[in-house]
Amino acid sequence: MNAYFLPRDRVDELVGRLLRAAEVIAPKRVETGDVFYSPVSSPGEVAWDYKTAVEPLKRFLLPQQETVLRFSTGEKLRVEPVLEEKDRIFLAVRNCDVTGVNVLDAMFGGEIEDPYYMARRRRATFISLACLEADEQCFCVCGDAGPFLKNGYDQQWTPLAEGMLIEVGSDKGQALADAHQDLLSPAEPDQVAEKLQLAKRAEETFGEFRSYIAAAMRRLTLAETPDEVWERLADHCVECGGCTFLCPTCSCFTVTDRLEGDGGVRERHWDACLYNCYAREASGHNPRAEHSQRLRARFFHKLSHQWAQRNGRHACVGCGRCVVGCQAWAHMSAATEAIRRG
Repeated sequence: MNAYFLPRDRVDELVGRLLRAAEVIAPKRVETGDVFYSPVSSPGEVAWDYKTAVEPLKRFLLPQQETVLRFSTGEKLRVEPVLEEKDRIFLAVRNCDVTGVNVLDAMFGGEIEDPYYMARRRRATFISLACLEADEQCFCVCGDAGPFLKNGYDQQWTPLAEGMLIEVGSDKGQALADAHQDLLSPAEPDQVAEKLQLAKRAEETFGEFRSYIAAAMRRLTLAETPDEVWERLADHCVECGGCTFLCPTCSCFTVTDRLEGDGGVRERHWDACLYNCYAREASGHNPRAEHSQRLRARFFHKLSHQWAQRNGRHACVGCGRCVVGCQAWAHMSAATEAIRRG
C-alpha cells in the first residue's frame, strides 16, 4: 500500500475537511485531564499527545444499551429492526483499539453477521495514531497489537518531526487519501526510515507489565492449568465486571423485551461472563456456579487456540485497561503469569 506525508501546518486543514465529511470520533481531553474517545467539532479538540484513552472504541459499534427492534402486538404483529447508519471517521485512535475492532469484526461479521454491528462498522473509517511511548500499564507488544501495526487499519498516522507519515492499509484508506491529494505528497525514504526508528524506540519504553500469552494459550488449550490456579485468582477477583466493560474485545450481552403500550422494544445490554447469573439456565441450573469456573471460562475464551483459530487471533490487545480497572489482582497480566507458573 502507499505512504504519504502531511506537513504539520496542514494537519488541522485536513481534520477540518474530515469534520465536514462525517462525524469524527477522536481522543478528547476532559477537565480531569483524562482522555476519552468522543465526537469533536473542531481540530483543536483533538488530543494528539495522549497515551491511552480511558475507554475502548467498542461502545460506538456495540453500544452498552441499544434498541435492536420495535414491535407491535395489535391486530397485526409488526416487527421493525432499528439500524443506525451514520458515516463516522475514527481519528487518532490507538492501534490496540483498532486491533480490538478487528477482533469484534471476526465475531460479529463472520459467517453469521450481526446486522446492528455491521451497519455501524461498514460506515466507519479508522485512522490510527501510532504510539511513540507506552503508557505505564501497556503491554500491546505481548498482544501483537502495537505500538505500530503492519496492517489492520484504514490509515496509520505517525507523528514525525515535520508532519505526519500516513500509511494506507485498505481501499477505504486509499480513497480517503485520494480525496485529499492536494494536501499530501508521496513519502520520502528518509521519512519512512524516521518512522522505523520511532517504532524501535517506542518498543523500548514498555515497563513492568508483561502478558505471557503464548504460554497461557498452550496451557489453556491443553487443559494443563490446575484448578488451584483458578481458585487463587478467584480469591482476588471481586466480580465487579470492570475488566469486561473496559476490554476492547469483550462482547457478552443479554437481550430483554420491554412493553410499551400496544407494542414494545427489544434491547441489547452489555453483560459479563464473570457474573453469577450470566450462564444460569431457565431451569435454575448454573453450569458455572463457582467463581473459579467463570474465571477459567473467561480466560479460555480470550486465549485458547480454539478461539484464536476460529477468529484469526487471540482476544487480548494489551491495552492495559484491565490492569487499571481491576480492583484486585486478577487482570490479564496477572492471570497469564499465574497460568504460566501453574
